[in-house]
Amino acid sequence: MIDAHAHLLPDFMKNIEESIENAKISGLKAVINSAIEPHQFTFATQLAKTHSDFIFTTLGFAPQRIKHIQFDESYKAISQNTSIVAIGEVGLDYHWIPESHWRSKQQDIFKQFIELANTLEKPLVIHSRKAESDCIDILERFAKVPVLMHCFAGNMSETTRVIDLGWMISIPTAVVNRKKHRKIARKAPLEHIVVETDSPFLSPIPRKRNEPANVKYAIEELAKLKHSTFEEIDRITTRNTEKLFNI
Repeated sequence: MIDAHAHLLPDFMKNIEESIENAKISGLKAVINSAIEPHQFTFATQLAKTHSDFIFTTLGFAPQRIKHIQFDESYKAISQNTSIVAIGEVGLDYHWIPESHWRSKQQDIFKQFIELANTLEKPLVIHSRKAESDCIDILERFAKVPVLMHCFAGNMSETTRVIDLGWMISIPTAVVNRKKHRKIARKAPLEHIVVETDSPFLSPIPRKRNEPANVKYAIEELAKLKHSTFEEIDRITTRNTEKLFNI
């Protein structure tokens, strides 16, 4: 098993080392850890060094935090970091950002990160909350690298576009209790799917913090939806994640 997207960061979680140990005991092969603000970058990259070959880092710019994050600082730090396996999460968030001028600024920043990913030849991990269509439009025009639609929640037409473009979709542990993720999981072919927890968010267990060890719940639900086995879903999603992030 590989958790393709988590936030093992002091901002969000306590007992991070305990969560990593739980993941190893549960049989995980790796965790892709996403830092989304500049003050998190040093911790995330150091964590990957401490747990080499188990924790891998992506650095990004949370679009929902656009009013509070310094773009130039984020961009410079990401462009100079050679240890990351992807750029992200980056993208658009229209749920938390209703103002048109801020949405326009999100789009400008998004395009700059896409160009950076193209230059560095790194995959993109995409945040697209309530902005799926615009994200796909921009990516289709500008992205020249592999794309992962993180915790994707688009409609069936948008899901079809993502699949036709050859991109990946991460199915979160919330698939066990959210119909929209089950619909996408049914539609997307397995060769386009990876699994994630988005720890500590989107827990499959009510009133409990999510952690990478829980990625098994996404695999179990996928096995039911795809009329397959846990072992087969694990094998395919693990292979897809390794290929996407070149780990």
